[in-house]
Amino acid sequence: MGSNLIMIVVKLALAGGLMFFLYKDARARDYSWFMWTFIPVITIFTPELVTTILTFLLILGMYLMTRPKGALISCPHCGKKVHYILAFCPHCRQSIKRECLRCHDTVDWDAERCPHCGSMNLTKF
Repeated sequence: MGSNLIMIVVKLALAGGLMFFLYKDARARDYSWFMWTFIPVITIFTPELVTTILTFLLILGMYLMTRPKGALISCPHCGKKVHYILAFCPHCRQSIKRECLRCHDTVDWDAERCPHCGSMNLTKF
């Protein structure tokens, strides 16, 4: 009875930790966060602790191989981490890029001039 309770607690802790990590990272990358948040629930239904850990590692490995690669930057509006390639923050829905008014390409929020054409004519903050 006691070992069953310990196994349930360990499974819930592993699943909860993985769910928290996947939610935060997938949400910042705007990458199917809802799906990746609830996939770890299957680790709770595995019969043994060894299969729980293997399932945990399999899910984590699959996520790390398929997620969008690249750095996370802070949103200038809400301060949450977002993938550098996104034009809009998935949390506050505000623009995190500016537009060059000469070549109409996106430019980092804090850039002084367009890296593509060199123009200083950028959209205002």
